[in-house]
Amino acid sequence: NYYPVNAMLSLDDGQVELAVLTDVTQGGSSLKDGSLELMVHRRIQVDDSRGVQEPLNETMCGCNDINADPGQMGEHGHEGDGGCVCAGLTIRGRHWLVLDTVEAAHDQRRVLSEAQNFPPTLAFTAGAAKATSPEASFLAADLPKNLKLQTLTSNYASFNDGQLLLRFSHLYSVNEHPTLSQPVQVDLSKMFGGGYRVTKAREMSLTANQDKAAMEAAKYDWKVKDVTGGLVEEQLASCNSVEEHTPMDGTVITLRPMEVKTYLITFEHSDGSVLV
Repeated sequence: NYYPVNAMLSLDDGQVELAVLTDVTQGGSSLKDGSLELMVHRRIQVDDSRGVQEPLNETMCGCNDINADPGQMGEHGHEGDGGCVCAGLTIRGRHWLVLDTVEAAHDQRRVLSEAQNFPPTLAFTAGAAKATSPEASFLAADLPKNLKLQTLTSNYASFNDGQLLLRFSHLYSVNEHPTLSQPVQVDLSKMFGGGYRVTKAREMSLTANQDKAAMEAAKYDWKVKDVTGGLVEEQLASCNSVEEHTPMDGTVITLRPMEVKTYLITFEHSDGSVLV
């Protein structure tokens, strides 16, 4: 009855939605209509006879009973306490609630989940030193609300002739929102500021270990036959999925709902230098 909740759990009546956003994975369920339940932490004092053969009595110091045969207690011999004198494990986390119309909740919950799970990284300096540039952005303008710049790294530049790895993801799923679930399109050559511009870009496989077009061309063409009398085709059509993969058009890229794309890019500065 429980399912791993990695980001959010929600219910709605067709008009209003309640969504609970989590910052850690938890077990979640709706055991009856109109209810939501999240298991922040599970702790039991006796073996539940589900195959673990010991109480799930996690402690702050991580200790457990010693010299215990399967199904038996160890040297400390106190049933259910795992032989530990440590306090029970304390679980901390945050739950953010969104209660709004279905469309408005779907608009906000993805953005809030990103803010909750990927907050700004704080940095400090010693003494009274002041930042020479209090505000700065590597982007020329804000990204579309449904697009996330997921990775920009030079970690693999030595393997790719100095090119940087750039990865984007579409934050919304099909039919999640009337406008934000549509494909999103951006021009890489106009995305970055600070004098830097993407002059070359090539779409790669997700892990960037092969060219995307070459990978697609090498895929085996499976011969399939619908033995359900058209039922599968009807179900696929009812999903109302978005059109097929859209290749790059120069430096313009398109991402479909929930799609993740990876590119190798070359950055050039207005002074003619190349960023590696």
